[in-house]
Amino acid sequence: MTIQEALRPFGSLRCYRGMKQTMTAISLALENEDRLNAVIKEIYIPTALIHNTSASAVERNIRTVVQHAWQVNPGYLTRIAGYPLDGAPSVSEFLAIMVSYLQCAA
Repeated sequence: MTIQEALRPFGSLRCYRGMKQTMTAISLALENEDRLNAVIKEIYIPTALIHNTSASAVERNIRTVVQHAWQVNPGYLTRIAGYPLDGAPSVSEFLAIMVSYLQCAA
């Protein structure tokens, strides 16, 4: 399963800037799961460099994707998380959920 396929049920379009940044961030975390322990330094900053923006913009754009995912399909997000979610997860939690899900789907 690709990252894009895993994100498709959330209704986010690939052409949306935040979606591309989210896909990059998930890809970086999949390459090295330890990056999830230092999200700003190991994920936001490298993603910002790739997309020619700031780390704070990356965090904000991914947070927007997470909020959209929660609004569109909270049941799917809860199911792939594997535990109950009382609300939209944080960006780092969302990245960890997606990494775990994609690793299990591989």
